[in-house]
Amino acid sequence: MARSPKQDVSQDATPKTFPEVPPPVLAQTVSTMHLVESMMQMQQALGELKSDVGHLKGSSDKQSKKLDRISHIIFATGVVLAIAATIFGFIMNKIWDGLITLLTRMPLPPAH
Repeated sequence: MARSPKQDVSQDATPKTFPEVPPPVLAQTVSTMHLVESMMQMQQALGELKSDVGHLKGSSDKQSKKLDRISHIIFATGVVLAIAATIFGFIMNKIWDGLITLLTRMPLPPAH
């Protein structure tokens, strides 16, 4: 078998001009739909975020009211304890005065 001389194939395979084909209309529609879908998803996410922020604000207000109520209860408890301690101290003072008076009037037992 005899070999044939090599021919330059690269010159014959490369076209001189390329055909100009406009992009299909479908690609523009797909990119537009993708943009619209992305915008709608972003709008939905912003709506959810707005709702969550509103919920957090409501919870914060409720917590603030609870803390105010607890601080009022603690203050009232302190006032009641102060009044109770004053009354208890007054009563103990009177009892102590009565005991001292009673003990000073008692005769002392005779010493052996």
